[in-house]
Order: sequence, then structure tokens, then C-alpha cells
Amino acid sequence: MSFSFEADEDLEAIVEAVRGFAAEQIRPQLRELEEARGLTAELAEALVELGLTTLPLPEALGGSDDLDARAEALCVEEIAYGDVGVAAAIPGPGSAAVAILAAGSEAQQRSLLVPFAEPSDPLLCGTLAWAEGPCGVEPGAIEATCTRDGDAWVLAGSKRYVLAGGRAQLPLVLARDTSSKAADPWDRLKLLAADGPLAAEDPDRTMGVWTADYATVKLDGVRVPAARVLDTAQPGTLREVVERTLAHVKLTQAAALVGCARAACDYAFNYATERQAFGQYLYEFQALAFMMADMATRTDGLRTLVWEAAWAFDRGEGALASALRAHQQAAELSVSITSDAVQILGGHGYLWDHPVEKWMRDARTLSLVDGLTVPLDRASTLTLSL
Repeated sequence: MSFSFEADEDLEAIVEAVRGFAAEQIRPQLRELEEARGLTAELAEALVELGLTTLPLPEALGGSDDLDARAEALCVEEIAYGDVGVAAAIPGPGSAAVAILAAGSEAQQRSLLVPFAEPSDPLLCGTLAWAEGPCGVEPGAIEATCTRDGDAWVLAGSKRYVLAGGRAQLPLVLARDTSSKAADPWDRLKLLAADGPLAAEDPDRTMGVWTADYATVKLDGVRVPAARVLDTAQPGTLREVVERTLAHVKLTQAAALVGCARAACDYAFNYATERQAFGQYLYEFQALAFMMADMATRTDGLRTLVWEAAWAFDRGEGALASALRAHQQAAELSVSITSDAVQILGGHGYLWDHPVEKWMRDARTLSLVDGLTVPLDRASTLTLSL
């Protein structure tokens, strides 16, 4: 089986536009965005105008049928090159759209996703309220519940690692149906689209990726109209929806980690060509030259792995396994590469004056923070049919 990563002229133009935006609009305010712990309305509006907030949507719902997972990965990588936090915090439905497209009826898709095509608020966003702890989304680890009450479902419990927790207007909640007696634990769960932001406890004070604004949210007493419950009644459906959605989460995170690694490489390499020690430039020292060559090689290889995962996602074959492999490698290599970048800068690498320390924190955080884990050895045997 063969595949090509060659981009056509339209995609190249889009990526070039995103690259220029990241360099001119995001990178100069990298520290300000981090300290603000969130996007400004102006920056969010610019992301909307670039079309980045509707990348997961088909043309019928306000997106573009010309753009696929590969295009999304390329765009996310370029935004992350400007700032990883911004890449993680891009407004729009995000990965919640993948689940809604997989399980929602046509009416649900339109009512839930069309508002993102021309948002009244540029910060309008969706999120996944799935994880509750280090066990990830294993069905037996889901303790949050939903109970039928007339024409609505009442939620109880809490969720952790919720991106944009407390402000996301479309939180997609995974909860256990208290009345279900299904033999398969997956079939005891429901996927509910809450109407409006959930109550957030104190924000999660993560090591990095501060702009993304993760939080723990409370579900107690939240009522979700029955019309906003996605149809996963068919046995096995929910598991497939969850797996495809997780594939999208891990794919976009891996793409962001590639952008982070690239940014650290370029900054450290530029520093090494300008800084002298003992009468010669840093890059002329053999040990540093070897380190830099290794950093560049690993970054290029990682990009190829992410593109292959995007290709698998678009085909719907082995998408989760490919995405998890890409994310696992991205997590390990981006942490290593950004750490090497700090080392190249020496004592300056740990100072706030240089962004490499931020990229090192961001890489470590993004590789772990969302709690949406699946054992890679089990996922390698899965084939999605969506």
C-alpha cells in the first residue's frame, strides 16, 4: 500500500498563510499569551478568519471538504511553531466535532456544529469532558453518571483535564447510565452534549501549555435535554466513536508537539550560529554539532510519522493505532529535543529571556496532560470502520 504526502498548490498556500500568521502574530506575544492563560478575542477572531476553527467540519456544516486530517495536522504544526499553547487552545468544536459527526443525527450535527461556522463569539469552543484520572477512558474507570429524569438526563460526578474547562460552550460528556444493565461496559455509557459551560473548580496549574486553560469540572445537577444525547445505543457503537475521537485528539497533539520541537530546534540552531565560546561559534564544537544533527533528524522523522497517522485517519483504517504511535513518539522525542535545545543555550536556556525553557515545559505537559490514554499494545489490533 502506498501513499503520498505531496501537498497541492491550494494546501501549500493555506499552510504558508498559517506559517506567516504564526510568525508575525503569535510568536511576538508568546510570553504575554502564556501569562494571560488564555487567548485574546482579537487572536481568536484571527484564527476564525483563517478558517482554523472549522477544520474538523465538512463543507455542509461550514467547513471545507477540500481539507483533510493531513491539512489539519500541517496547520496545527505551524500554529504550534508560533506557540504550542495557542495550538492547543484553537477555538471551534475541536475533537468534539469528530464524535458528533460519528454518532450524531443529521439534526444534532446541524444544531451543535453549524454555530461554529459563523460564531457570534470568536472564543466559542467545544471540549471533551471524558477523563477522570490516570486510567483514561477505560469504561470501567468512568464514575460520572447520568440518570433519566423526564425529557432530560441529570449528570453527577466530575471530570478532569478538561480543555477550556469552565468556558467551553459545547462540553461533550462521557457518563455511565445508572439504569443500564448491558453486559459490555461500553454499552453502559452515554455521550451527552451539555448545553453551555460546566462549573469549573480551580484551574489545573500545569507545568506548561498555560494558554490552553485545563480545569476540573463538576457535573452535579447538570441537566442535558434528551435531544442532545448522541445515538450510541447500537452495541459497539460508542467504543468506535470514542476510538475515532481519541485518534483525532492524539493526532492533533502529535502535530503540535512536532511544531514545538521545530521551534526549539530553530531557536537553538540560530543561537549556536551567533554565540561564541573559547574563540569559536557553538555549532563548531563537534559534540554540539552532532547533537544538532540528531535533533533535526528526529524532528523530520517525527513529522513523517504524524503525516502517516493523518493518512490513516482519513482512510479510517488503523487510525487509533497510528495516532497513538505518532503521539507516543512525539511525546518522547519532543521532550528530548526541547531539553537538548535548553542544553545548547547552556545557562541562558533556563532564563525567561529565551523561549526554549517554555517549549521544554510545553512538550512535557502536552504529552501527558489530557488523561485520555489507551494502551498502545491493545490499540494496535484495532481497525476502525467509520
